[in-house]
Amino acid sequence: MKAIEITKGVYWVGAIDWNIRDYHGYTLPGTTYNAYLVVGDKIALIDSAYPGFDNQILERIRSVVDPKKIDYLIANHVEKDHSGTLPALTKLLPGAPVYCTANARQGFSKHYDTTDWNFRIVKSGDTLSLGRDRTLTFLEAPLLHWPDSMFTYLVEEKILFPNDAFGQHIASSQRFDDQLGKEETLRHAQKFFANLIIPLAPRVLKKLEEAGRLGIDIKMIAPSHGVIWRSYAADIVNAYVNWCNGVSKDKVTIVYDSMHGSTDAMAKAFAEGIMEEGVEVKVYVLKDGKAEGTHRSNIVPDMLDSRAVLIGSPTLQNQMYPTVADFLSYLKGLEPGKLAKKKIGFAFGSHGGKGGAIKLVAADMRAAGIDVINEGFEVYYRPDEKELQRCAEMGRELARRVKSL
Repeated sequence: MKAIEITKGVYWVGAIDWNIRDYHGYTLPGTTYNAYLVVGDKIALIDSAYPGFDNQILERIRSVVDPKKIDYLIANHVEKDHSGTLPALTKLLPGAPVYCTANARQGFSKHYDTTDWNFRIVKSGDTLSLGRDRTLTFLEAPLLHWPDSMFTYLVEEKILFPNDAFGQHIASSQRFDDQLGKEETLRHAQKFFANLIIPLAPRVLKKLEEAGRLGIDIKMIAPSHGVIWRSYAADIVNAYVNWCNGVSKDKVTIVYDSMHGSTDAMAKAFAEGIMEEGVEVKVYVLKDGKAEGTHRSNIVPDMLDSRAVLIGSPTLQNQMYPTVADFLSYLKGLEPGKLAKKKIGFAFGSHGGKGGAIKLVAADMRAAGIDVINEGFEVYYRPDEKELQRCAEMGRELARRVKSL
């Protein structure tokens, strides 16, 4: 296993996890755990990998230098997919300083036996010279996405090591954005943002502003998951700014489940009306979130750049359908209302008794920060032709509203 030089004296020495398919509650096509070796007169290792990937990390380091020659360990984040090999490294390098935030030190002590770890606590603006024109600057990033998180910046090469920010979950033989392709890389980055970063949007914008005030000029972004942004670093920063600000398209996402086809028929009628007005629409049926393309984590990226969201549910035992409840629980955790511009939406569905599911759906949508524009549309048993026509007309009305926003 070989290291890959990303610029002179800076190497990717991470690990590829080809097999992981679920993490943080969403589906993955595999991922990478990126670690970086910075070689000056002194040598620093930035981040590590999930437990069990020690050999990949050490073999890649060994292709550049003897791992025992590492002088400093930089720990941007406590979470085990970034720190799981640190115990092995601290044993290999007894006494080597571990640079991290104060919150990280506390977090590490709850995950590992850190009795013999040589912690060096850093704050925003602190630096570490590696000699030979190699200076690391640290930037605290609390709650991006854990309280302990921080960014590391290699001043001379203008490389930002932001840990989870700007990452993507993908297992690939390509290490760079231009190798994987701009659109493909942005697609994976959008899914990563939609499933992990949305609740942090206000903090992301503040952190980018802080980086600007500190004079951090970014030429390359080396995240801890996915490929490295060397050609399109400005594009992903701009994308994050747009996503955080709620910039969206003339687009509607419809999410629903159906027991006997009634809510399904309504969803399709809404979609037809929306399309008639020339607005893009994405339609997802949940079905336990297991079918390819309909897992909740594959839906929220489309919601991210949609101006409107429709959520449909039949009423079951006076409640919303379980799959819809699951999706809305996930959505409330993501808090799309944290985006600078709110999305609009409404609920729909059918029932065979007293109904009421759509009121619960609308309440959960509001709790997620979506601007519910009315109490929705609910039909008794199967929708008749007139009711389907009403769905289509409501779809057209919504599309016109979307285009006016």
